[in-house]
Amino acid sequence: MAKLILTRSQKIQAAVYTVLIMGTCIFGILFKVNYDRYMDGNDASEQSDVGIEETVDEKTRAGTDTRPAGQIRYLFIYGGFLVAFSIALGLTGGRWLSGVLAQKVVDTLHGVDDATPFLKKADYEKAEEAWARGDFLVAVELFREYLLENPNEVHASLRIAEIYEKDLGNYLASALEYEEALKHKLPDEQWGWTAIHLCNLYISKLNRPEDALKLMKRIALEYEFTAAAAKARQHLERMGESLGEEQEPLVELEESLKEPAFETKKKKRKSKRNLPASEQFRDFD
Repeated sequence: MAKLILTRSQKIQAAVYTVLIMGTCIFGILFKVNYDRYMDGNDASEQSDVGIEETVDEKTRAGTDTRPAGQIRYLFIYGGFLVAFSIALGLTGGRWLSGVLAQKVVDTLHGVDDATPFLKKADYEKAEEAWARGDFLVAVELFREYLLENPNEVHASLRIAEIYEKDLGNYLASALEYEEALKHKLPDEQWGWTAIHLCNLYISKLNRPEDALKLMKRIALEYEFTAAAAKARQHLERMGESLGEEQEPLVELEESLKEPAFETKKKKRKSKRNLPASEQFRDFD
């Protein structure tokens, strides 16, 4: 069972709701008690006035008439606070309810599971807080736990890849995470630029130019109308690579994301034969 983890803003909201509910109950009770006293006092005075109306002088009557004046004042005070707290509680409660219903609609449209949205958000924020403290391995573990419960949240996988690359310096693990993220359905532009970044890792950190070349061709072919594809075509043309009949089959390109290439090409272009891989992709970023 998932633990209830409240963020700072959620704790503040809970405190506000508690104060409003308690205030509404307290002033409601006070208003009810004073209203009953006022009504009981009026009934008693009416019954006594029937028998002694002729014997009571004006001074005594004035004293009895001023007795409920204090009760009326308290009725207005307690009633005013009761109305104010009730309105505030209704507005904040309605805002919270509308937010919950709107989130439910969004989750239904996007096929999100039935997990409570604020619990999922709290789990993700907990991982981000661990990263902010410098506990990078803890953050990676928390992101992985988040992914186990929410496998479609690809941004968590991308965060793991960023932490491996920028904070831990484990470029192989970072590339594996990027490869896993590219297996999911992403917007075309996001997929293309993520793949471009993976190409940079292949070349500058892992010495895998052949994998980078295959992935660039895949970007140019399958996502041809994106800015990332234009960037990939630009560098392919600079290298003298063609996207025509000499290209590898798409099946082979897809396999490049699943397992590393262990064989190098037998033929290279003469214009790039004597250049190291890092020079061929020098201006790729």
